[in-house]
Amino acid sequence: MLGVAGSLCFAGLYADTMIGVETDVMEFMPPEMPALIDIDHMVEVLGGTDQLNLIIKADDVTDPSVLEWMDRFSAHEVELHPYISSGESIAGPIKAANQGELPEDAAGVDAILQTIPESTRDRYIYGRTTALINLGIGDAISGLGLPRIDRLIRLVNDDVRWTQLPPGVTVTITGNPVAMTTVLTALTTGRRMMTFIGLILILGGLFLLYRDWLKAIVPVLTMTLVIGWSGGVMYALGMDYTPMTATLGALILGIGSEYAVMMMERYFEERENGLVPIDAIRVSTGKIGVAILASGCTTLAGFSALLASPFSLNRNFGIITVIDVLLALIASFFVFPVLIVWLDRMREKRRARKVAKIREPDRTKQPNRTGKGITG
Repeated sequence: MLGVAGSLCFAGLYADTMIGVETDVMEFMPPEMPALIDIDHMVEVLGGTDQLNLIIKADDVTDPSVLEWMDRFSAHEVELHPYISSGESIAGPIKAANQGELPEDAAGVDAILQTIPESTRDRYIYGRTTALINLGIGDAISGLGLPRIDRLIRLVNDDVRWTQLPPGVTVTITGNPVAMTTVLTALTTGRRMMTFIGLILILGGLFLLYRDWLKAIVPVLTMTLVIGWSGGVMYALGMDYTPMTATLGALILGIGSEYAVMMMERYFEERENGLVPIDAIRVSTGKIGVAILASGCTTLAGFSALLASPFSLNRNFGIITVIDVLLALIASFFVFPVLIVWLDRMREKRRARKVAKIREPDRTKQPNRTGKGITG
């Protein structure tokens, strides 16, 4: 039993590394939502409106050297990266108003700026110290996916560092793709760390409470198996991680550990009453099993309500949570009893060997009273 459970756990943990991450927030919404239909139609017509926004900071962003850098950098990015379809900045309207050339001095720039509509100026510059470069990347969030968007952002960042910026100029990359990439990466790639921290906290908390490594480690081992099984089930069902399902490792630790702790408490009560391990687990399962099953069923019923949600984000979370609670119940009733009896018997044997080693020197030190007397 333990061998099969452990093998499935390791297989599930390996499969978990191959599970994808859903980064398109549009996929979280009902496909029949009118607003989503309008957005899809707009993307079909315009080709997507996602942008990387580069914020330019300088003492004077209308300085000819700064304008020349913005114009050159925008053209360089469009030419270098196939996913960047356009590069817009205040340099574009200035060139359009000056026969396709940038003025060579500040006076010429000021004169051209006065002829440009205020709405156009406000789109690209704020005062004299801040300017904006918009790099159009189409429907990148849906088309590229999280890893490629993240790589594109890093490549643009490298290009900024590689090009020689004018003195006193700083560049910051921002925009919706940057924010989405940062948030989704933090939520999804940090799931293993969240689960590991949860395991450590539960292990530490149980040890502080019981001062017994066996009582601390058995619930944690049981729920670790469930985490591995859950990854295998998600992979088998072809499901991707979302910002909500990425937290399930920590969630199932909190829910499932309760079942194992309740079973363990009852088991050690029966052991204190003098029952051997196999009888203790049989009696404890019979006495508290119904309560644990009832608790699990209420949890299942509560999370099952999410299955009716029209939003796939909530629905997928409900599906995986229901599956994980079922796995936690299976582990509590079938794996936990075998595990705790096995570990308890191992501890008894180890204690027996220690007692035998202590008593053995005492026997060898006892004086041999036979053959004593005075011979003459």
